[in-house]
Amino acid sequence: MAAENITEKVVEKVELAAEVGAKVANIVGNAFESTIADTDHSSGAEEDTLWNYFTSFGIHIVMVIIVILLKWQYDRNRYRYPKGPRDWRNIKDAIAFHRKKRENLLNLATDYPDLCTVMTHSGRLVLLNDTTLINEIFIGRADLVSNKVDGYLENQLRYKEGKHIRTGIVFRHQDHNVRILHKALVHHIDTNLIGKRLDSAVQEQLKNIRLSENFDVRRTTFYFASRLLTSLSCSSMDISHNDKTYELFEQNLYKISKAIHADTFEKSAKAMLTQLTGLSETLDINENVLDYIKTWTEHRRNEITGTDNIDDEKTVTSTTKISNDFLDSILTVLDESSPRLDEDDIAACILDIIMHGSEMLKGALSWLLLYIVKYPEEADVCRREVRDNNYSQFNLSSAESLSQTQAFVKEVLRTSPVVPIVIHSTLQDFKWRKFHIQKRTQFGANIVALHHSVAWKEPNRFDVTRWIGDNASSIPAHSYAPFGFGPRACVAEKHLFNLLTGILGVLLYHNDFEKNGPLPEPTNGTFGLANLPPKFSLKATPLSARS
Repeated sequence: MAAENITEKVVEKVELAAEVGAKVANIVGNAFESTIADTDHSSGAEEDTLWNYFTSFGIHIVMVIIVILLKWQYDRNRYRYPKGPRDWRNIKDAIAFHRKKRENLLNLATDYPDLCTVMTHSGRLVLLNDTTLINEIFIGRADLVSNKVDGYLENQLRYKEGKHIRTGIVFRHQDHNVRILHKALVHHIDTNLIGKRLDSAVQEQLKNIRLSENFDVRRTTFYFASRLLTSLSCSSMDISHNDKTYELFEQNLYKISKAIHADTFEKSAKAMLTQLTGLSETLDINENVLDYIKTWTEHRRNEITGTDNIDDEKTVTSTTKISNDFLDSILTVLDESSPRLDEDDIAACILDIIMHGSEMLKGALSWLLLYIVKYPEEADVCRREVRDNNYSQFNLSSAESLSQTQAFVKEVLRTSPVVPIVIHSTLQDFKWRKFHIQKRTQFGANIVALHHSVAWKEPNRFDVTRWIGDNASSIPAHSYAPFGFGPRACVAEKHLFNLLTGILGVLLYHNDFEKNGPLPEPTNGTFGLANLPPKFSLKATPLSARS
């Protein structure tokens, strides 16, 4: 109580000083304006008048600086944050945080078991390391907005007049449109994909995946994921290796993916240069990608009307459901949206689905293939299981029976989570516990720390058996969250373990994987939209070709 009273008195004094500073600035300004107005220019005092102008200007600048400093001091006393390496004296820690995130996330959880505040290149971050606190913020509160995909595409501050945040699946929690879009996507996945066309779509892309004696794992898994998400987003798209237009679209997506995982400071420097010049290769690519996605909506409109002669003013409505894909699920709720989603918003929603889904799937498959080669004995156990179950083609419902393979998937995602830290940003000031948090402060859920906490038995050891049989009952509650939390969890969360298990099972059934050059350590990772292992290549040998 005493500390709070002292803080309140300091705040009052700072506010009083700010008011006095503003009044002084006005008095001085008025005095000099009067002096200049009373000067007799006809008396030849031009030099004095010029001097008065410069003096007045300088005093105004000094007073503005004083007021800014007083406001800064006022904010420092007004807001209260958790302790941590959060000021300029810890700039070295901030740099290390971005270059060695995994190591630093674990160190911060050790030094600050509950929570701490870290200064990052994108602002202040309150890092939550305790399960209870994470649940309070990420599940209990509704005034947070997810860190956006388009933040990495350099247009997170680009709004459309009269609308909310442009991208669909990252609307604010309390926004009407996010609820109807999230509900529509989940309903579509459960009703139209699971047990229906999902199996054939995944199997088709597994058939076309390009494995060789030397394949780049990150590139190969990204193209597999982007083609799968594109086919599920717009089923009428003819995805062909000979389609030059789609090939350019796919290459542009991969360029965006590489930009996401570029060095943090290089990426920040490019963003600052973009702000100054308005020029950005990434932003140009993003606009080209969105323009191409808009042609899908136009094509869907043509399919409905049965003609290519469409009035420019004609808009897609919620009755345009013919293909049972993600595009249809969005079009279905257009009439319910407020503000109404237009062609630009629809394209942004589809890009989010493809880009976000591709990054997550690429990350998970890259880590799985790395661990397959790192731990060949566990991989052989999984291969024997899929062979015994004759799991040669993808089937989501059957994947659940592959207990050893699914345990392998779960342990990989525990040790190397695709989303190592979930970040949300506050939309307004709010008081929480003993803290007063300023709007636009980031909150981060430390997933890496949760997955390596003392709640786990030997957390630093890769142990598939912890997920099998009676051992599974000892898995610590609320300490495992590979796909996010609460309202911002993946729309396909409940199906992702079976999806990854099935894909890995088919790959192991048909191929043997060996290292082709040096392999990165599982403790390494490239942090962007997702956590990826550093670039590496593998050799894939079809099992039918082995002696």
